[in-house]
Amino acid sequence: MSGQQQIKKMTKENQRAFTLIEMIVVMAVFLFVIGAAIGIFVSILQNQKRVLGEAQILNQISYAEEYMSKALRMAKTSTTPTDELCIPKGFIYELTHPNTDEGGAYYGIKFINQTDNDVCQEFYFEDGILYDKNVSKAENLPVALTPDNLQFNLANPIKFAINGSEIPFCENNICGAKANTPINPGRQPKITIILNVLIPGDKQVAGPRCEDDSGCSVNAVCDLAAHQCIPTRIIQTTISRRNLNVQ
Repeated sequence: MSGQQQIKKMTKENQRAFTLIEMIVVMAVFLFVIGAAIGIFVSILQNQKRVLGEAQILNQISYAEEYMSKALRMAKTSTTPTDELCIPKGFIYELTHPNTDEGGAYYGIKFINQTDNDVCQEFYFEDGILYDKNVSKAENLPVALTPDNLQFNLANPIKFAINGSEIPFCENNICGAKANTPINPGRQPKITIILNVLIPGDKQVAGPRCEDDSGCSVNAVCDLAAHQCIPTRIIQTTISRRNLNVQ
């Protein structure tokens, strides 16, 4: 084989091979693509976890509101001595658990549930949990309507209101001593329930650094793990009593 033919053969072999620089570039591109794909996958998993957590919390809130709404719609007017053991005569609802720090806000409401054998029922907030209690039987323990992982804004966690305010009922220039709503012919009372809660997905919107809730605004709570103020959401629903006394 002549020298010229050997040179051509070596040239062809060199053309078929990869240089070290080319191998490094290819590996770098490959690792970059793999890293980007892993990052996207992890982000999707984290987002999915956040969405599922948020959906779970919203479902729990929806259940509590639906449960309370169903019972509150079926409240009856206190008319008999037995009824008066629950709420004053002429009352449909009685607001309970007042919080003087929140300008007269009430954390509880009591009523007579005519669809449950006229039991004296009360919904109230205490120690970070919303409870349902059958007041007719003192030995009955309250049942939690919200789980431990539902975080309320303890500065302003919940509010029960009648007809949008707590103005006392007045008749013949005589006003009741309690800020509640006794019977008023021709008028259906409306109950407003306001919940101030933390939704897991909102943790992405962090505020100032904090050590406890006192370092945050009234509509935020302190995430002790991240030491950041997290905004809370206000969820409100208004219902009216069903008029079952129509002749």
